[in-house]
Amino acid sequence: MNTREEDTPVPPAGLSSAIRCLRECVLDQWRARVTTEIPAAASLAEPVLVNMVPELFEKIAEALSWDPAASSAIAKTNLASAHGRERANMTNYSPYDVLHELHIFREILFSLTKEHGLELSKHDAEAIGHTIEAAARESVSGFSEADREKSVDFIATLSHNLRNPLHVANASAQLIQLKSTDPGILNLAARICKKITEADAMIQTLLDASLRQGRIKLKLSPDHFNMMTLIEEVCADLPLLGQRIRVMGEPVTGYWCRASMKRVLENLISNAQKYGDAAEPITLSTRHEHDSLVLSVHNKGTPIPWAEMDRLFKPYQRMEDTSVKGWGLGLPFVQNVVESHGGTVVIDSDVARGTTFTVSLPVDARHYIDN
Repeated sequence: MNTREEDTPVPPAGLSSAIRCLRECVLDQWRARVTTEIPAAASLAEPVLVNMVPELFEKIAEALSWDPAASSAIAKTNLASAHGRERANMTNYSPYDVLHELHIFREILFSLTKEHGLELSKHDAEAIGHTIEAAARESVSGFSEADREKSVDFIATLSHNLRNPLHVANASAQLIQLKSTDPGILNLAARICKKITEADAMIQTLLDASLRQGRIKLKLSPDHFNMMTLIEEVCADLPLLGQRIRVMGEPVTGYWCRASMKRVLENLISNAQKYGDAAEPITLSTRHEHDSLVLSVHNKGTPIPWAEMDRLFKPYQRMEDTSVKGWGLGLPFVQNVVESHGGTVVIDSDVARGTTFTVSLPVDARHYIDN
């Protein structure tokens, strides 16, 4: 790693710009190495393979400041944990693979920085290193959480399927009781019914517990439409609360479930209205990047504490310090819809930057929607 003397610093803005110029080169080399060194990555489509890596690169560029407290540029976003969840849901990765691809990213970034003559101070190098290390920890944490949810879903499905043959067996035992007068057979049939009822009760208990913790499987119907048109439709239908909504970006056409994405937009805009500064506009923007739609909803106002970001995606959970009423089901639904499309939803929240929910979806989500 090439470092420079602290008495001849490169202006942070200049270094950030220089680092940003390496973005596509870093991504190209990263793709090549990841698909070679991680077998599970070899067959991944572009949107799933790249996922949050461009955003991580941007956060690293932002981290190159003189603020000693900025040791991790992802400290106020769930970017990395969302990436880990995506890896668990959409790939055959192991936790080791999640760490490996970020280790590759780190090696390439430092190598190209040196190759292009960009000298890093000790602070610069530490800011980059700390950000990638934090991303690795949080990605593995998100991976583990999503993996647990998949296990819960498996238990729920298995429990439900087990009840069907039990109901058939119970009906057959009851039919035996109706057709026989033999005391011995009647006693055996009664015992069978009793044990089946006990087994059914145990399975129902397991099913109830798993459904409380897991996700309800969504039935999505992909359609071909322009996301900008849907955004304008949703904004036109919103109640007028005196808050201006700005729509920016480019039209992006793709295959998504229109009905569920409409609800995603309604939830995100509604949240921005409820929790944002009423005097500041809400901004919606779209762009097409790496075969993905990137949709963001931004508002100014009180930031979301980092410790509460992942908790907001759990059913019935709300921010601690808020007077806004509701069931807390909107954001879990948003995450469920987005992940069912093969995408991710990321929160970035800070006093200076405001709060941004960023949804990334493959332009053609038909390959990821499992009905």
